Amino acid sequence: QFPEVESVVNKAGRADTPTDPAPLEMVESFVNFRPKELWPRRVLAFNDAARQVRFLLGALEERGYVHRADADERDALINDATMAALMQFDETMRELALQRYREFEMELGPLLTRYAVEDTLRRFRAAGLLRWPDGVEEQTETAELVKQLAPLYGNWLSKDLALEDVTKVTQAVTQRLAERQILTVAPADALELRQFLPSKVFDVVMETLGTERKTFAGEVLKALEKRRRQLWIERIHKRINWELFDRGVEAFTWAALEELGRAAQARRHLLHNAVHGAAYGRFVEEVTKARNGNDYDKKVLEPFVALREELEKPFAKRLVLWQRKGGPKGDLLQEIDQVVQMPGWSNIWTQPIINRVDMLSTGVRTQIGIKVFGPDLDTINEVCKQVEQALKPIPGAMDVIAEPFMGKGYLEITIDRVKAARYGVRVGDIQDTIEVALGGKVITQTVEGRDRFPVRIRYARDFREDEQAIKRLLVTRSNTGESDRPSADRRADMTGPASSTEEAHEAAPWHTADGRTALQIPLAQVADVRIVEGPAMIKSENGRLRNYVTLNVRGDRDVVGFVEEAQRVVAEKVRLPEGVHLEWSGEFEHQMRAAKTLRIILPAVLVLIFVILYLTYKDFLDACLMMLAVPEALAGGVFFQFLFPKITHGWSSPPEPFTLAIWVGYIAAFGMATETGIIMLVYLREAIDKRGGLEKIESLEELRQAVIEGAVHRLRPKLLTEGVAIVALAPMLFSTGVGGEIISAMALPVMGGLLIADEVVDVFL
Repeated sequence: QFPEVESVVNKAGRADTPTDPAPLEMVESFVNFRPKELWPRRVLAFNDAARQVRFLLGALEERGYVHRADADERDALINDATMAALMQFDETMRELALQRYREFEMELGPLLTRYAVEDTLRRFRAAGLLRWPDGVEEQTETAELVKQLAPLYGNWLSKDLALEDVTKVTQAVTQRLAERQILTVAPADALELRQFLPSKVFDVVMETLGTERKTFAGEVLKALEKRRRQLWIERIHKRINWELFDRGVEAFTWAALEELGRAAQARRHLLHNAVHGAAYGRFVEEVTKARNGNDYDKKVLEPFVALREELEKPFAKRLVLWQRKGGPKGDLLQEIDQVVQMPGWSNIWTQPIINRVDMLSTGVRTQIGIKVFGPDLDTINEVCKQVEQALKPIPGAMDVIAEPFMGKGYLEITIDRVKAARYGVRVGDIQDTIEVALGGKVITQTVEGRDRFPVRIRYARDFREDEQAIKRLLVTRSNTGESDRPSADRRADMTGPASSTEEAHEAAPWHTADGRTALQIPLAQVADVRIVEGPAMIKSENGRLRNYVTLNVRGDRDVVGFVEEAQRVVAEKVRLPEGVHLEWSGEFEHQMRAAKTLRIILPAVLVLIFVILYLTYKDFLDACLMMLAVPEALAGGVFFQFLFPKITHGWSSPPEPFTLAIWVGYIAAFGMATETGIIMLVYLREAIDKRGGLEKIESLEELRQAVIEGAVHRLRPKLLTEGVAIVALAPMLFSTGVGGEIISAMALPVMGGLLIADEVVDVFL
């Protein structure tokens, strides 16, 4: 459903182990995205959308469709209409982009098949392996090969290029050429990769170092990948993005008109007091009918179609569409989560590898998990729901889920002992029948050599497939014989005839049949059979029943700080029953351990820097002077940590949160800051030593000239040091590949500290 998604693979869980954390009630979906350069521009920024809605509202007020409201109500109206219109806009643009992507994939199959055939022929021609007989044209043969191979491999080449498919295509081309006697060598020899000697030697050396061996099909695959990406980029930038732009202008303007009307209807006086408010209200009703696929009056829409066309032109001049932002801080994941919501299911978004790592280290599939321990399932379930409700309002909380206990049907059979006694059936007979019918019972063993195998008897599936079939199971009353006759008969044999009252009382259970006669009774007559809802899985830890409340933290919040706030909120709002306690677990545990370590390492680093400076220059004041750059580097790192996300993602973006990578970057920033101070101090000392030292400097003006001379000589090494550091840090700062979020976070405080601390050194030293 998303043009940015390349493929999705689903896996239904069948285990719940640390290496495969997938219980029965979970379905894993692995989502693979296209390269970001192949994402369409289909996103309208909220501020741009709100500006257009405000412009539309002004036009509607001027034409008398909406009564002018006060400032606060007007802002609320614009905000509500903008949010609703953006939802319509996103859906329209997403569907249009997806349709165009699918259409191009269908076109791409024959194009890539032709390119694979032509590239194979080109390589054969360059190697001198082709000899075209009279009457055989290369273009005709190429067209025939494309016609033959496109239905077989075109779909795979357009969606997912694989070496296996390219190998089959090259083999088919080679076989066709050999059959037409066009190849001058055997097909196997033709598919051998031919290279010049220097290239062959270089490839042998690279193979020795561990790179993959080059093959003919592999080189064709590389050419196909390059051509495929080139065709995609050309189609997206030259056609799809422009079509999305044209459609976006129309779609958002119309959606804004519609949603402004709905928002005004909710505030009835805005339409009731307007001159043409009734016409605007009818427009909203007819648009709703049209959207739902019902018959509508086109004449009611005509004035607003003309209004839309009039308002589209100024909007198109300032409209800018953007790509979706990927990653945990981007908006693509939020859109996917909203679209794929299903009743009764909750979504947890994570990475496949980190999911396994978290399960191995913490037992939780998300960033944070609250383990609820208690004496029984009902109590634990109730506390989990309370914790879930307490956590959801906390800023930054995402995917808050109390794992459900119930949801699986169980067959419950309750024996009615009174009814069983009335029929003279033993409880043991009923239990034997249930065991044999449902679970099976071992009746004997077979011996085959030195192996013994049990023989189990069990009812056929037709007799136990549902609740009604089980109710019809026949319970056989065993033939009790003489020993199980009623006690009244035995007493009569010993003491004489029994009284009539005693006889009637003792004989009552035997009215249905003679005690010596076998009797078969439906199970429903002596037991209550029903399906009850029970836990899908009973989880325990350290001998106690346990359940989870899992959640993730939005990218703009520090996980450790969030946990501290969540613990306070849960302690305040959730009252734990007796025997229930909570344990907090998850990814944040690693950060807490790292934070404890940093409490020791960070002061130790500062002390070590100071000691090294003192031992180097043997001067306490000089060491303190150079250490002045450290707090300024800290300030510069914090400033850049606040500013950089706003530069890259917009001014509304939150600051970069404090993480372990950020703190490691600060340690590096402290070292870089003192390094700049060292360079400055070295050149100042050199300039003073040239004049014979401080004792031979006779005036303040001479000292000032020495300082200026040292600063001037220091300029070149300073620029070289800073330039090298900035050139090295820039790729790290803007990295977006695997591990980019860690590398970029480490570079942030270093870059900020380097720039700010250097200015401090210039001023104070």
